Amino acid sequence: MTPPLPTLYYDFVDPLSWLLAKECAGLDEVVEAGLQSAPLELRPPPTPLTTLEDPDLAARWRTAREMGTGLGLEFRPPPLVPWTRKAHELVLHAATEQLDLPVRERLFEVYLLEGLDIGRVDVLVDVAGAAGLDRTEAKAVLDVDRYREDVVVLRREAVEAGIRSVPTLLFEGRTLEGFHNRAAIRTFLGT
Repeated sequence: MTPPLPTLYYDFVDPLSWLLAKECAGLDEVVEAGLQSAPLELRPPPTPLTTLEDPDLAARWRTAREMGTGLGLEFRPPPLVPWTRKAHELVLHAATEQLDLPVRERLFEVYLLEGLDIGRVDVLVDVAGAAGLDRTEAKAVLDVDRYREDVVVLRREAVEAGIRSVPTLLFEGRTLEGFHNRAAIRTFLGT
């Protein structure tokens, strides 16, 4: 039987998700263990769109901005927080070509650093093309919602597994919520 892999639950509009992914990527033991990434929409449709001033997001952004400054990152997201379902659909499509990692990384960059609206299909098609995916196929996949139900099911399974927010690491039935440094991640994983 294959041992369980650690799983990172994330959403693109959450800067702490990207920072935790970077921490995990910097740990050889996590990379060797085969960290999985799983989408968890913070605000799935039809939840009303919000802004960065939303009280549920403001503290998260203050923390992320402080941490980002220390890493030389200047977060410049757009003021309106988009739905991320289409972005997650694009990642699932990219996985069929083993391009999910570069697409996921680029989606974080274009939203968090470049301030692009990743809820827009044209922005997602540009990301797909830059990663080496066929732009026409990517647009068609997004237009027909090919992976919509998969994103919905993944969210439901995450919630059923006890995942309440992002970022969260899940390993052997235990969770580690929020951003944590490499030492805490190692302790959590028992490495």
